[in-house]
Amino acid sequence: MGNTCGFGQILGLRSGLCADVDVADLMQAAGSNIGHLRSSGVLANRVVGSQYQFNTEDIDESSAEELRDAKSYAKDNAMLIQVQVSGTATKTFWRLSDEATRISRKLALILGNHHSACKCLSDPLQVSNVWVGSTGNVKLRGAKFTDKGFSIERVRDDYKNLSMVLKQLISISGGDINKLPPDYNNFLLLLTKDNLTEKDEFLIVYNAALLPLKNRTEVFLMLHDRIVNYLGQKNRAKKNRILHNLPYKNDWLDTATANAKINQWVVKSDVQKKEYKRTALDLLRLNRNVRSHMHDYGHDDDVEEILYCEWPMLLIAMEKQLHLEGELKVTDIENKFG
Repeated sequence: MGNTCGFGQILGLRSGLCADVDVADLMQAAGSNIGHLRSSGVLANRVVGSQYQFNTEDIDESSAEELRDAKSYAKDNAMLIQVQVSGTATKTFWRLSDEATRISRKLALILGNHHSACKCLSDPLQVSNVWVGSTGNVKLRGAKFTDKGFSIERVRDDYKNLSMVLKQLISISGGDINKLPPDYNNFLLLLTKDNLTEKDEFLIVYNAALLPLKNRTEVFLMLHDRIVNYLGQKNRAKKNRILHNLPYKNDWLDTATANAKINQWVVKSDVQKKEYKRTALDLLRLNRNVRSHMHDYGHDDDVEEILYCEWPMLLIAMEKQLHLEGELKVTDIENKFG
């Protein structure tokens, strides 16, 4: 990998947070790496083969927007919240607030943008560098990105430091990092991988654990369609591998029947049409039926939270398996985090 400026080129960031750059901009951003880029042919391939975008407003030392340091923001806004699991008498679940997932995702996006331009932070990211706007936007202050010494090792260090900063913010907000939901904990572990590669960056920036709760239904239906419908017709071997590697396939039906609300959905014969079986495919079928017919099930106000609390790793596992099979980037997941 060395100093090749390829890390993050697959992002294709289309979230409206970045502005396009041309070849000259890319050359300038690459700095000392440009000679290697020319000789290896990476430069031409990157510009022609990807929607290369870059944000110059991530670092803001004097904004007209009212910014608040993340430490004080976290003290006033709980980032890890406990919710009662609907359909159970006493079961509770700890999940990230939408504000916490938004901060996490924007920080990952900032790093991904700059890595795409062959730049890493000159000094380790600190909580004091993170500032939050009145609308929830996140920017950095007192931080500098540089192309000097760009390498995969420096990229890995940036993400490891991001993991520490996010844990610190959750702790400052009063949250116990030992109670993090499993999908978010999985995201943090991904940030600290010693063998992190450029292919992992797409999964970092577009990680399902960072989705707003309201967007999870749309993403589930999109990924379900790719796995069950598209791959079911075009590549059954991929579909079967994905289903084999999904969690909960052996006990999901026990969980469903133990939850009074979900059990109503399991036995609702006018929608399900046929009995559910203890398989990964039927776990997806139940989730799809409930999400596709929310009004019929009568729980559209809390459907997503119930499904997330009972099977928190399902969506992130679907995403990961599609990623491993080379099927994630062809979905529209990039546009589901707004």
